[in-house]
Formats: sequence, structure tokens, C-alpha cells
Amino acid sequence: AAARRAPGVRVLALSPAGPEKVHLARPSAWPELRRLADLGVRLTDPGEEGGVNWRTTAWDKAVGLTPNLVLSDARSNAEQPRTPAGSAAWRTLTADAPVLPWNPELPCSRRATAAFLEEVAEALEGLAGPV
Repeated sequence: AAARRAPGVRVLALSPAGPEKVHLARPSAWPELRRLADLGVRLTDPGEEGGVNWRTTAWDKAVGLTPNLVLSDARSNAEQPRTPAGSAAWRTLTADAPVLPWNPELPCSRRATAAFLEEVAEALEGLAGPV
């Protein structure tokens, strides 16, 4: 229901790779992102180049995709948002787009999946404005 109320909201999932590079997620490669797409969430595809799961590119590419919501890799081995926060591209990317933590390797449990979906739904409802 939240996706229907926010049809124009573009969601970008990424994993920071340092001050110069970012890994942009391919929505079809990640179960939770596929589930969001099945629910009608408009996920941003990073384009053809790169690997099966990610496209590694400069931060400017992420900025150019103009997301309204950013899902940022929250795994312990991922670069944390405080690191790229010093870059102008990260500040531009997140100036108008809230950032939610996203675990690409979410534990296989109904509780974890439900919590993730609820968090995204709340963000979408906030971006959609008053009903």
C-alpha cells in the first residue's frame, strides 16, 4: 500500500566503497529488493556495466540517478555512511533523500524481513506526504 501512495519515489540501494567509489545494487540480485519491487516499489537500476550483483562506479553516477530514498549497506564489512559523508557527492545524494540501513544478507527470518519491509514502508509513506 505504501508503494501505491508513493509511485514516483525512486529507491537506490548501494554499498559505499570509499570516498571515490560506490557499489550500486542490482535490484534483481537481492531477495529483499526483489520483494520490494514485487510490492510496487520503484527501484533504480544502475545500468548494464559491472557485475551480477553490483555496479561499482563513481559517486557521481549515484547522484545522477536522483533517488528519493537511499538504502545503504549496513553490514559490518561495508564502508559506513559516516565515511562518505565527507564527500560532496554523498552530501548531494542524501540532501533530499533519507538514508535507511539495508543488510543485503538479511537473516532468513520472517521477523527480519517484516522489520525491513515496515521500515521501507514508513519511509515511503513519509515521502508520499499526507494522505
